[in-house]
Amino acid sequence: MGEGSGSEGTATFVVNHRGRFETVDAGACALLGYSREELLAMHGSELVPEAERPRVAVSLDRMRIGELTEQSGRLMRKDGRVIEVHVEARRLPGERLELRVRAAGGGAGSGAATASGGQV
Repeated sequence: MGEGSGSEGTATFVVNHRGRFETVDAGACALLGYSREELLAMHGSELVPEAERPRVAVSLDRMRIGELTEQSGRLMRKDGRVIEVHVEARRLPGERLELRVRAAGGGAGSGAATASGGQV
């Protein structure tokens, strides 16, 4: 997967087993307002509102074991805005995850659960 490989409106991140970004596409940069280099230097938790980090860590663990494939949640943009997102996860070798993220439409909010339950 290279930069710009995501479909319109979708951001793609590959996250390693330690929560660091290995690959991000142009959609990820556009969604969050960071450059590719900035995102690759970050830990995924840095994009999650602090109060939601424990819950997100559990969700990611469930995604890594295949127990969960979709979630809704919130991410923080570089400009400080919190946006609602929908995340679809695909397991990769080495306990890595490919996360396909789309803005859920109206900015910050409650981060309501999807049919698969919970939040990211």
